[in-house]
Amino acid sequence: MPNIENELRLAMVEETSALGVPPGLAHRVVQGANRGRRARRTAVALVAAAVLAAAVPGYLVVADRSGVASPTQAVGVDGVKVGYLPAGLGAPVLARADAGGLRGTGATWGSGDDLVRVTVYQDPAFHVGGAERVLGGIKGAPETLPGVLVAKVRGRGAFTRAEGDDLVWEERSGLVLRVTVGARHRDDLRRIADGLIPKDPTGGVFQGLRVTYVPPGLHLTDPFSVIDRTGWTELGWSGDDGASIRLLAVRGVSAADAETLLTWARTRQNLYTATPEKVRGKPGYRADGGGRGASHTQMRLWLEKPGLGYVVEVNQGLATTLDRIVEGLIPAEPPSTSGDAVDHVAVAYLPPGLRRVAGETARLGKGWSAKAGRWSDGSRDVEVTVVRGAVLHGSQWVDEFLRGVKRESVRTGRPLMGIRTTDPDGRRGIFFENTEVAVHVKVDPALADKLDKIILGIRVPPLSYWP
Repeated sequence: MPNIENELRLAMVEETSALGVPPGLAHRVVQGANRGRRARRTAVALVAAAVLAAAVPGYLVVADRSGVASPTQAVGVDGVKVGYLPAGLGAPVLARADAGGLRGTGATWGSGDDLVRVTVYQDPAFHVGGAERVLGGIKGAPETLPGVLVAKVRGRGAFTRAEGDDLVWEERSGLVLRVTVGARHRDDLRRIADGLIPKDPTGGVFQGLRVTYVPPGLHLTDPFSVIDRTGWTELGWSGDDGASIRLLAVRGVSAADAETLLTWARTRQNLYTATPEKVRGKPGYRADGGGRGASHTQMRLWLEKPGLGYVVEVNQGLATTLDRIVEGLIPAEPPSTSGDAVDHVAVAYLPPGLRRVAGETARLGKGWSAKAGRWSDGSRDVEVTVVRGAVLHGSQWVDEFLRGVKRESVRTGRPLMGIRTTDPDGRRGIFFENTEVAVHVKVDPALADKLDKIILGIRVPPLSYWP
């Protein structure tokens, strides 16, 4: 047996160069074998193939003798899978990458004309223009990118060069991908780019729902908010063949109940016919969208709770998958918070002696919904209201929400501007917004000196869109 194992190891060294072999692998493959030399050669080939496929988990290892690209394993580069690489490149070298103020990770296979490099830049705080920054330019100023051509990757705006050896694009907000190749692999540039799959391509968590299923071939688009008097927030997926999915979150009086949500969809989403039907156990509708006499889309809409409704719409080509998509929408676990909280926004500091008052009050407006929690000791109280909705990205809704209170713009002690308020009962407050929520804290006059400290203790969780 020692002679057999030694022969196997020598063969594997020849086949795999510098690749390491897990201890005892050769022995386990041929353990118990007592065959002739021809059988042993067969075992050598099998072990070599196994090593090529699995000796270095997480990286692509290719041995190509036929001139045809070998099937590839998915390779992870900072959470992005690499679905395709040319054959014969060996294992990658990982290194940090920095460009345009964005930090990332690069994986490099080969060198010179035989080079392939995939670089992943991630910065959740940076929303748009990252592709230009990576190339040393400025968003919206093409003259800062000499020699760069506009391109597309899965429907997304991208940048390339005439030589066809570089491709850069924003996969979604805060995620920039780049593929660079040597002269030998220019014909593979597009296929490598199309094979990059970000972590959780379904979109993760969106407006309280975790998306667990999207049909193959569809690619996530960035979420956006439609800002008007009945605004909504939307997430979408699209395919190269025209397939599309839309997931809408509707808040406020437009989603006061299922019937009102249906009326809103008829007016705002071109809904044509609808049949009452439970959706995910909630009151809702099976519906068709499109013009009179011709149905172009299929829809499901339902009321999750008063003040929050959802709509899922697919084009006709995806009609058979609609119910599976809807079944794959799972209520997301709320983010953990330390201390007390209102609608998942943590309240880290409260003056001593205050106790939480049971129950939360709700308000619905045009495109927004709010929850309020209160703490009291019988004579003094603190109220924290958390507001969500698409209209938070506009300005008109603030007049509706703060109607009847005296307002004064002021910096709140954190790097954002807020509004100091005084209501008719003399309670002092501070109101501020970010991209996800608005928060209004009000206190009795006796606690006015504690207001800034309470505000500094407000902890808003990260954007709900990302997992």
